[in-house]
Amino acid sequence: MKTQSEYDSEFLSQDQLAKSIAQASPDTSVIVDFDETLFLLNSSAEYLNSLQPRFIAAIILKFLSFTKPWRFLIKSSQDSEVRDWFLILFMTLLFPWNIFLWQKTAKKLAQNYSNNQLITELHKNHNTNIIIATLGFEFVVEPVLKFMSINYNQLISCRFWQGASDRQKGKLAMIQQSIKQEQISTGILITDSLDDEPLLKEVAKPFLITWSKAKYNSPMADIYFPLYYLEKIKRPGQNYLITAILFDDLPILFLAFSWLSPQPILNGISILFFVISFWCIYEFGYYENDLVAEKYEDHPRLSKSYQNYKHTVNWWKPWIWALLFATIGIVALEGSQRATSIFDWGWLQNSTEILNNGILPGLYWIGFLLVSRFCFWVYNYVNKKTRIWLYLILQITRYCGFLVVTATNIVGMSALLSHMFTRSISYLMYRYSGGTKQSWPDLPEQFLKLSLFTTMIIGLSIADSDWSILIGWQTLAFVLWFLLRSRKQTLKIIKEFKLIGEDGSN
Repeated sequence: MKTQSEYDSEFLSQDQLAKSIAQASPDTSVIVDFDETLFLLNSSAEYLNSLQPRFIAAIILKFLSFTKPWRFLIKSSQDSEVRDWFLILFMTLLFPWNIFLWQKTAKKLAQNYSNNQLITELHKNHNTNIIIATLGFEFVVEPVLKFMSINYNQLISCRFWQGASDRQKGKLAMIQQSIKQEQISTGILITDSLDDEPLLKEVAKPFLITWSKAKYNSPMADIYFPLYYLEKIKRPGQNYLITAILFDDLPILFLAFSWLSPQPILNGISILFFVISFWCIYEFGYYENDLVAEKYEDHPRLSKSYQNYKHTVNWWKPWIWALLFATIGIVALEGSQRATSIFDWGWLQNSTEILNNGILPGLYWIGFLLVSRFCFWVYNYVNKKTRIWLYLILQITRYCGFLVVTATNIVGMSALLSHMFTRSISYLMYRYSGGTKQSWPDLPEQFLKLSLFTTMIIGLSIADSDWSILIGWQTLAFVLWFLLRSRKQTLKIIKEFKLIGEDGSN
């Protein structure tokens, strides 16, 4: 794969642009990209960002970004080829009045984000054939162009209904359908995108220019949603919410805390909301970690989306959401202590008593969130060697903080400890192996959790002479869950069992 410097040397630079336009003959076609070139923003993103009502539209957009339904409707080698088309089509059909609202928004954007430097250069030669070519959408781009001070001859853009097929064909194919090949091969192309490489290689004078004032604003980025930064920015493509929180953390927490409750379902609901409340604050630690890395590290590991989001996160919005989810969690926790069955909702009628009884757990929970936030802050601002020993404290807040509002027993605590120690062992090996992405150890973590848990349970049973710890239903539930999670790793380890004389690798 070519580097940016190799591309820069292959194509023409901005310094040569003015001279090339001025010397262009009257029949020369000047093909100009729109997004982040003629228009210093991304038109599709700005259209989605302008949708009204914003909060409802933001919820739907966030949901679609998580579920990615376009993957099941249209097969494409690149997600980006159909994503924007699907979002714009779906949201426009859902909120059709925004087509009319966009006209007013487009005027403001054209006034504030036109590339006047480029427009000035293009106007120096009135004889050229200016063609604006974009993978943006005609009904979005045209209103912006209407308020730009540029004279152009033709607009080549994606259609509303056929936008997916237009994008899959690519910009070169779209232009070839609209103008003659001779006009392309003798023309000038001005673009900022390496996605236009096929077109850059077709024209006589290819300009690949990144404009200093251009920027990409992700739609609804200023509206905070819990866990979005963690899922899409900090750990993109890892499905962290599902794999790490829902499938790895929650079942252990349910078995550790809700198992003991007289109403485990209501208690489980409370644990779920406490988990979300906790992650609202814990997630901010990840954001702060990226800020610290960018400021102090020589080679910070930051996702591609980080720069677009780093200015949109603030400290107080996570706290509002955290307190909201905690309130629901406290009410459900109170119900698990008062209800006689899952269908008993009579306890909700005594709101005064619920409020009084919930004040103290609420204060305990807020205190815990403040402590966990402080621990992550300290972790972020110490060097990496010191972080090794603070990482365990972060894991303690992640799994044991719920003890401030509810209780567990020795079996549940053993499971939580096995979870914490496994994560801490992996992190310790990662740091001592170099602290790079490649140095993260390939440990059978799920099998290690099973081993630690059974070892602790057997040890505790022997120490207390209490075999009910070992053969209890809760212990069996944990063992079955750990076995289920570690089944592939366990089978692999069993298959690798050989006598030393039979193993040539020794």
